[in-house]
Amino acid sequence: MMYRRLALATAATAMLLGGTAVPAAAQPPAAEVSATAEIPSVIEVTPANYQQLMEWSHTKPVVLDFTASWCYWCQKQKPYLQQYNTADNGSWVWAKVDVDRNRDLSRTYGVRGIPALLNIQDGKEAGSRLVGFDGPTSLRTWLNHL
Repeated sequence: MMYRRLALATAATAMLLGGTAVPAAAQPPAAEVSATAEIPSVIEVTPANYQQLMEWSHTKPVVLDFTASWCYWCQKQKPYLQQYNTADNGSWVWAKVDVDRNRDLSRTYGVRGIPALLNIQDGKEAGSRLVGFDGPTSLRTWLNHL
């Protein structure tokens, strides 16, 4: 983007001074970025970024993690989610939803107990939920089925 602005400014200056503009062929090609390269593997969900998160769910699975800082089992599950997300090279988005800050979202999904993990694909809930923390093995099994 910055190069484009510089090229436009240079071309405008050259035209004002009676010279010629830089030909388009002299400009470097725009870098192609894959859609998944822009998607983070971990995100804190807010009302402001929720719609973007739903867009990302069309590209790769999103795990909505309904959690709270005061929730004992949420805190026990957290390091395993981090470990598995890292081990899976960000093939799924770990979307942390603080239930105290996102009460509307918790109501929208009907979350009544935490920790609660929801599999979101193509903008909607897909597959089963994992409610509670029954240990790392059951968590890994659930994540393998995303």
